[in-house]
Amino acid sequence: MRGYIFFLGFVFFIYSEFFSQETVVLLNQDKGISEEALIILPGFGDSKKGRKYQKKFFQNKGYDLYIPLYKDGKSLDNCVANLERFYSDHRLHKYKKVHFFSYIVGSWTLNKFIEKNGRGNIASIVYDRSPIQERAPYIANEHLSLIVRLKRLKKIMSEMANTPYNSLKDDSISIGIIIESKATPFMRLFKKKTLKMGPLKWGVSDMNQRYNDNYYTWLNHDQMYTRFDIVGKEVLSFFKYGMFSKDARRNKYNWDPFLSFKKEGLK
Repeated sequence: MRGYIFFLGFVFFIYSEFFSQETVVLLNQDKGISEEALIILPGFGDSKKGRKYQKKFFQNKGYDLYIPLYKDGKSLDNCVANLERFYSDHRLHKYKKVHFFSYIVGSWTLNKFIEKNGRGNIASIVYDRSPIQERAPYIANEHLSLIVRLKRLKKIMSEMANTPYNSLKDDSISIGIIIESKATPFMRLFKKKTLKMGPLKWGVSDMNQRYNDNYYTWLNHDQMYTRFDIVGKEVLSFFKYGMFSKDARRNKYNWDPFLSFKKEGLK
């Protein structure tokens, strides 16, 4: 079992971003800049496959699409600096409105970015939050330290593991929270160590984040990169209307989040 854990850890950290490339899809490339842009900030689960799904779903939905390579293993401040350069290089300040869909490390980065640079033209943000997955940096740092060092993520993993979530203070931005409700296979392997960190809190108020609307999805963190047939319409609904759809689940699931989808009868 120990060898299996380390094999999964190796695959997760070494190959997650290996083939990722910066993604830009412009709606009106020959007619000048569009009015609104969508920026996706992937997390450590970023991959070529994930970006393919993101691009396939979100292109041609009324927004110029940007998915930057912004992460830096040395610090969150370096991630912020990379996002600043990306914002400048692609003239994102020229848009009337900019919307963000942000995964976990992206949320830490984006909040610091706004705190430093102000709101600017950012109209709305959908945060992907997870009571379980947000403990992954601590688990990785403590129990997969060799792999984390090989990936040169030791510093940022340590920083995230020891830095409480810094909620966005600007109350003029429309904020939606998507809360994942299942553990990934990786985190299931570390269930006991995860729970030793304290009880998992699933209330939307426990996210330490001001919000305009919330949505509980049954997906785990890995699936948030591919199952846009489930969450995609909710992200777009929030950007367009400032709220998730009437069908979005707004109360937590009463189940064991570590129980596999197969045992739940879900696919």
